[in-house]
Amino acid sequence: MSGEGGITSLVLHEGDAVLLGVFGELDAFTGPELCKVVTGCLAQRPARLVMDVSGVSFCDASGLTALLKAREAAVQSGTCLVLAGVQPALQRILAITHLDTVFGLRPQTGPTPHTGPAAA
Repeated sequence: MSGEGGITSLVLHEGDAVLLGVFGELDAFTGPELCKVVTGCLAQRPARLVMDVSGVSFCDASGLTALLKAREAAVQSGTCLVLAGVQPALQRILAITHLDTVFGLRPQTGPTPHTGPAAA
């Protein structure tokens, strides 16, 4: 478990997927930490990276940028990135910015054999 930079993350492995739990506020201060954690996850070359954001209590424009950087890194690695456990506040931000169509979204958490649309 990592807690640097004001955001906490927990990485679990299940088959060919990595589950990344993210907790706290996602903003200009914590976005770079999230990007470091995602880079570490992608270095393992998983088929899927399921980012459980159910513990994200706040997300601003910088947080959205961090999520987009994570998606771009996943695409470059050939990994499908899925956001799971998206809470109503974050869902609203993603819908307003039309990023809900960019990310694969799942209401539940945890990797499954079929994670929906690829992040490519």
